[in-house]
Amino acid sequence: MKKLKIILITIILIFAVILIAEISSKYFVKPKNENNQLSQITERYEVKLNEKEYSMHNGGYFAKIDNIAIFLDPLEYELYEFDLDNKTGKKLNLPEDKAGKIYFDGDNIYCMPYHNRGKGIYKIDLDGNITKIYDGESIQLWLTEDKIYFVDQIGYDEINATPQGNLCIMDKDGKNKEVLIKNVKNYFKINQDYIYYTDQNDRDLYRVKNGEEPEKLAEGRTYITQVTDECVEYIDFEDGEKHRVLYLNNMQNDEIGRFGNCIKYEDNIYVFTRKLIGDDNDIEDEYTLFKIDPSNNEKEEIIKNSSPIEYLYHIYNGYAYFEGTDNGYRVKVDENSENKEEISKKYSYFINNYAYGFNYEQSTLKSMSILNLDNMQEEVIDIK
Repeated sequence: MKKLKIILITIILIFAVILIAEISSKYFVKPKNENNQLSQITERYEVKLNEKEYSMHNGGYFAKIDNIAIFLDPLEYELYEFDLDNKTGKKLNLPEDKAGKIYFDGDNIYCMPYHNRGKGIYKIDLDGNITKIYDGESIQLWLTEDKIYFVDQIGYDEINATPQGNLCIMDKDGKNKEVLIKNVKNYFKINQDYIYYTDQNDRDLYRVKNGEEPEKLAEGRTYITQVTDECVEYIDFEDGEKHRVLYLNNMQNDEIGRFGNCIKYEDNIYVFTRKLIGDDNDIEDEYTLFKIDPSNNEKEEIIKNSSPIEYLYHIYNGYAYFEGTDNGYRVKVDENSENKEEISKKYSYFINNYAYGFNYEQSTLKSMSILNLDNMQEEVIDIK
């Protein structure tokens, strides 16, 4: 009898353990694919963040956040909105003075007229309603969630067409304007609470954090092109238009090359330039694409061209995208650069894994083409 009771108790305990295990697996144990789901969510967030940073800071003819793309037609200076979910495109209103470039924060478009075509900063909502929020002249904005940084233009550089004046901040309705830095020259960038800028008087490169004294980073006639957490890439026009990279961890300042252009992709900076030869400031005839890894203060040559490709657009998934003389190209960065895959030159705007181009008939914009860089499939959205 005693043995029977022990057996019954053992059976009951076994069932209890099984029941607890089932409950735990249903309610408490993490699903096997949770890490994958988290990775996908993080990846989508980063894609959206990159789009938003591009659209709020870049300033140009194209912006995109989530399912809304905005395009300022550089031929007719008309403004368009494309709904990528509903596959529709429509024209939006612009101020009488038109616009020279646009910025987009997902809710409103901000723009300024070209120099000599008018003054002011305008806010346009996605219904086309226009509000003038500032009367002065500016040619660079930098949007945050609740503020606008801008150069309040003083005079105008007719040769270089770059900002010059006082760097200011104001609310996104144009109120509470405050001067942050006087006498700024060329385009500024903001990263990690620092403002990176060129001083108009000595043309040297500085950074400053709110409430602190400016810190000089480099001398010359500087023009900032890219900023990361670890480095600043800039052009020194006093030294033959050289591309330089300044590593912020130890202030190491490296020469990269002369001429060309520079882009940032993920955590790296890519400089497409003519490589320096020896100590006499001579340069190679062909262009070299350098990958700058700011985490270890190193640069790597990844493409060498026997004939120059004019402009570097984008880096994505092992390919470099260029504009050539007659068409666009993409080249695998780990293969000979002569192996070019042709891409229509209409694709001039790249964000993450998509390229965007615009189609005209007799100078009238008719549609937007979207090229998926993962499978090279195209989708076209017509303007209604």
